[in-house]
Amino acid sequence: MESCLVLSDTHLSPDHGQATGAALARLLTETPCEEVILAGDIFDLSLERPGVSVTEMVTRALHGHPEFQRALADHLARGGHLTLVPGNHDAPLINGEGEQALRRAIGSQGDNQVTISRWFARRGPVHVEHGHLYDPDNSFAHPLADHDPRTEPLGTAMMRRFVSPNDAYFFAHAHRTTPASGLRQAVEKWGFGAPLVIARYFIAAFGMVGDAALHKGTRADERAQGDARIDQRARELDLEPGLLRQLVALTSDPTHESAARTFLRLYFDRIFAACTLATGVGLVTAAGLGVVGPSAGLLASAIGGGYLAQSVLREKNRYGASIVEDIGHAASLVREATGAELVVFGHTHVPVVSTGYVNLGSFGYGHPTRPYLVLDHQGRPSVQHAPR
Repeated sequence: MESCLVLSDTHLSPDHGQATGAALARLLTETPCEEVILAGDIFDLSLERPGVSVTEMVTRALHGHPEFQRALADHLARGGHLTLVPGNHDAPLINGEGEQALRRAIGSQGDNQVTISRWFARRGPVHVEHGHLYDPDNSFAHPLADHDPRTEPLGTAMMRRFVSPNDAYFFAHAHRTTPASGLRQAVEKWGFGAPLVIARYFIAAFGMVGDAALHKGTRADERAQGDARIDQRARELDLEPGLLRQLVALTSDPTHESAARTFLRLYFDRIFAACTLATGVGLVTAAGLGVVGPSAGLLASAIGGGYLAQSVLREKNRYGASIVEDIGHAASLVREATGAELVVFGHTHVPVVSTGYVNLGSFGYGHPTRPYLVLDHQGRPSVQHAPR
């Protein structure tokens, strides 16, 4: 087994993550492992506008981080290998065009030097994948299907359709934002311009609810395409096809497969309840002035306020406060199914080190240091940290 450097979640884009790109370049130079495994969300391709080709996305992302691009090229020039396991934000790389674009951009001289590994990679006793497939808001119809921008999961669709066009990057990866906190932050940032931005949010959100209903057939095709590839992928990984089918069954049902689930996840029910409550209060006020009778206002206030109160008390945040624990539990199921000694995920941006499971957190976001993993020639892991 080759020695490996493994990390995830740098979220590099042409205009963001320059400090992270420079830190990653230093790490590649100072940690001379034979293989580098980038475990997803290395490039934040979800910030690109719709219709941009994968080749242009990859080229722009790397040109925005020339030190990182040179470090990758130097790694390959020394005879090293690069494996990228795409996550939800760089999922377009799983299509063939993405692998070729990456090879050209960093000067790969051989077909085996650069690999885009669909779904997961196995290195001896170690199983590496991004982890988004166990998060309903960021899961896909099938882990072996090609990427289709029409059926992007909710998290990446929101980035592409609302966050990036409106320069709303403080909402990036803020999956736990509720309507009340989001409204407050919007007013604080945009002031009198907030209503226009909020209207754009609703346009994007309603579009995602509509797409959930419109593209059911496309997602069914993706599942069929993925199932048809299981035997081939099993041969590539030297695993039993039945094991891959078992692992597919462990992945989360995507939120965006259902218009109703998408509607609820985007809190439209609470928004309508709040509007009903406000309307009721207005009618009660009008009744006090003798304009209308009080019955309609009291009924609307009771319906809107009652629904809103029970909804918030039952589950304030619908992303799930336990997403870190849920993905950790999924890792234990993957470990049990595959017989791996260690399962390595990213995605949550929260680092975890426990028996048989490491979550790399994020090399780019939110922690005093930048975590990464080194595997020696026997597959023995060592979690280390680069300075921020």
